[in-house]
Amino acid sequence: MPISKPHSTLGATNTGSSYSLVMYLEKENIELEKKLDFSEFQIKKQPFFNHERNDFNAIDVIDKIDNNKKKLGKEDAKYFAPTINFSQSELEHLSKIASSKVVKEISEFNTKEFLKYNSLIKQYAKKVMDNYAVNFNRQDKGLKSGADLVYFGKVEHYRKFKGHDSEVKNGSYNSGNNKPGLNSHIHLVVSRKDITQKMKLSPLANEKHTINRVINGNSYSIGFDRLKWIERNEAIFDKIFNYKRPLLEQFVNQNILKNGSPEQKHELNEKLEKSRIVTNKHIISR
Repeated sequence: MPISKPHSTLGATNTGSSYSLVMYLEKENIELEKKLDFSEFQIKKQPFFNHERNDFNAIDVIDKIDNNKKKLGKEDAKYFAPTINFSQSELEHLSKIASSKVVKEISEFNTKEFLKYNSLIKQYAKKVMDNYAVNFNRQDKGLKSGADLVYFGKVEHYRKFKGHDSEVKNGSYNSGNNKPGLNSHIHLVVSRKDITQKMKLSPLANEKHTINRVINGNSYSIGFDRLKWIERNEAIFDKIFNYKRPLLEQFVNQNILKNGSPEQKHELNEKLEKSRIVTNKHIISR
C-alpha cells in the first residue's frame, strides 16, 4: 500500500527556516543537471508543485513556507515533511497506465511515457493532500482540501544504497549507487499553519479521541488520525488508478499482522488461505 508518513522533518529542526530541507530536496535535480544535456534535463528535472501550480522553484517554496507562520512561537514547529512511498507493484501498475506496458526501470520510459508517469504521481499526491486536510476535521473552519493548505511536493525517482544496506555490506553494490527497480516517491513540505494562518495543524498530534464537535448534525473527532490518513490514501489510489489490491497488500490486513490480537491474526490467515485456494483454482481452470 502507499505508505504515507507524517514526519516532523528529515534530519533537521523544523522550528526555524525550511531552507535546509528544501535545498536538500534539490539533490536529485543537481545530480541530473550534471549528467544530462540541457534539453533532457528540462524534461527530467522535478520542480515543486502544489494544488495551484507545478513549476515552483526552491526559493518560491522557502519564501512561502517561512512566511506562513503568524503567531507561531520561536520553538513551535513551522512545517512538517511527510513522505509517500509506493510498493513495486503499485509503481509498475502506474507504469502500465503511462506506457501500456510494465516498466521495471525509470530509464525504460520514452519522453511521453515519462511525463505521463510523472503526472500520475503528482495527481495522486494532490489527492493525498486533500485527505491530509480533511483528516484534521476542521471543515467548519474552511479546511476542506489541499488548496486550503500551504504545501509543496517534490517527486523523486531514485533511491541510493547506503552503507548500512545489506547489498553494500555483501559487496553487491557500493554506497551511493542507485537502487534497481522503480523507486519513485514523494516528499512534501507542509506549513504548520493553514493558508489563512488562523489554524495550527500538526499531523503528529494524538488528538483523535480528545475533542468532538457536531457539524450539521454530524459528529467529528478533532485531531489527526494517522491510520485513517493511510487508509484514505490507499483507497483513493485504488479508486483513481483502478488498482485491484491483493488482500495481503491491504493496509488493514498489514496492520493486523503487525499489531493485531492472536485471534485477529488467525482469522486473517484463514481468509488469506481461502483466497489462495480460489486463485489457484482459477489458474488451473484456465
